[in-house]
Amino acid sequence: MLKRKLNQQKDNLEDAEPKKSVPNEESTSYFFVHPLWLKFYKTEVKLNGELDKLTPPPNIMCVYNPIVYASQLHCDYMRLYLDGPKKLVFIGMNPGPNGMAQTGIPFGNVRTVKVLMKLAGSVDQPPVIHPKRPIAGLECRIEEPSGVRLWELFLRLAGNMETFSRQCYVHNFCPLVFYDEAGKNLTPSELKGPYKSQVRDLCLGALEEQLILLKPEVIVPVGEYVHAALKRSLYCKSNSVSVLRLPHPSPRSVNNTDWPKRLRDS
Repeated sequence: MLKRKLNQQKDNLEDAEPKKSVPNEESTSYFFVHPLWLKFYKTEVKLNGELDKLTPPPNIMCVYNPIVYASQLHCDYMRLYLDGPKKLVFIGMNPGPNGMAQTGIPFGNVRTVKVLMKLAGSVDQPPVIHPKRPIAGLECRIEEPSGVRLWELFLRLAGNMETFSRQCYVHNFCPLVFYDEAGKNLTPSELKGPYKSQVRDLCLGALEEQLILLKPEVIVPVGEYVHAALKRSLYCKSNSVSVLRLPHPSPRSVNNTDWPKRLRDS
């Protein structure tokens, strides 16, 4: 059971520092700017540039990057919840069509973002839009099951977002959403050819930089794809880090109709 495993780590987790205000970049010296969230964001921007250079295989019709077109909400999420190093980091695979693809926030089901995180703002559009995959931002009316399940779990463990964010952070391994001609959502594990390993290696390289910034003692990959990728992580190999594994909450996963039960048994 995840909760039992996390409780075993509790004695090693110190209280996080209180949240601090973000300095104004317009009036502050370069050496005193760059709060952690901004350093983290710079690794994402760098990764985006590297991913843009890749050529997707012919079966991929559209690639969405919500870190770009939903940058306001994405950065607001980091400003609010990434104020310093985190003891525990959850790492998902990539944005879901009705979660982060709409909100720019990992597992960011619209209701979760609006009600629990109390975030608001506009979302732009990807350069190329699949007709079956519109972007409505916070006006999206379709729930993201993975996001609902995961954030509800976090609230059961921590009680509220403020308590959760003192020690924990939620991130995605890959920032991209992939759609084929029919509009099917292709996960990174379903990519083909050299593109699959190229995406994985670039994302892992960025994650290494991000883990160094976050300094987590416990890392929880969500699903088998990220768990397998982390076996290549130098950070996980060279530090005293506990790597747990959480079954992916997506209904698309095999035998996943009763995810809470799978969670209790994991």
